[in-house]
Amino acid sequence: MIHRWHILGAGAIGRLFACKLQHLGLAPVLVLREGARGDTIITRRWDEREESIPVTTVGVEALEPGEITGLLVTTKVNHAVAAVEACLPALAEGAPVILLHNGMGVLEELRRNHPTLSLYAGTTTDGAYRDGEVLVHAGLGETDIGGGEVPDWFAPFESGEERVRWCEDIDAALWKKLLINCAINPLTALHRCRNGALLDNPALRAEVELLCEELAAVSAARGNARGAGCALDWALGVIQRTADNQSSMLQDVLNGRETEIRYITGYLVSEAERLGVPVPRNAALLRQLDSPIPSH
Repeated sequence: MIHRWHILGAGAIGRLFACKLQHLGLAPVLVLREGARGDTIITRRWDEREESIPVTTVGVEALEPGEITGLLVTTKVNHAVAAVEACLPALAEGAPVILLHNGMGVLEELRRNHPTLSLYAGTTTDGAYRDGEVLVHAGLGETDIGGGEVPDWFAPFESGEERVRWCEDIDAALWKKLLINCAINPLTALHRCRNGALLDNPALRAEVELLCEELAAVSAARGNARGAGCALDWALGVIQRTADNQSSMLQDVLNGRETEIRYITGYLVSEAERLGVPVPRNAALLRQLDSPIPSH
């Protein structure tokens, strides 16, 4: 049984899962880029409630060999490989590593480069952002972690009310989230708009539909019947539920940060090329966004 989990990535999602793991009695440790071992308080606000959660922190350089017995990775996808590799000296033999980020491709890369790692993938519909020092849990969602048979270490995740469940076919869950991200994030980043504008603006609504036609075609070629039949409905449903939200890709653009486009639309375009499916609109978005965009 694993009683202490290290969380790699101290952004909103990393802090949210530190709170979740604390509720599950799993003693989370937030791994920072630098710094000595210490403690911090995370103030979490949701549903007009607020709580303060004490969490241990440690800089990656201060980790001890074999200290990490379970690692949850919540960094930006474009930083995930380097971040995991920085933790390898501290990773105990056989320790599970759960990748919980947007996009796809990191799992395959880590498996190629480090075949002995015990890797798992996850996806969450929880929404969170930081308002100063307060963590705002803006959307109560569900988290899927998988795949294959349920390992013994997963039992505590199912014992609380944090909506974490085991998913044997995690690839299908990851693919669904990828399709939704491909349909929403690049357009909002390119046009500097909130999600709801993709429905309110007829031209953008038409673009979403055209993108989803390509996403459905790649899903069909990949053997994913649900993705082929539901891509547009999934995307429209999320746009409606998150109309006031700024996508993570738009936030990156507005703040002058590198986006996750290569692991979202880039992964989709690579799969399309492998399968021989033309995706000109997705490919055009990749070309437009696969470089730093001025924030003004």
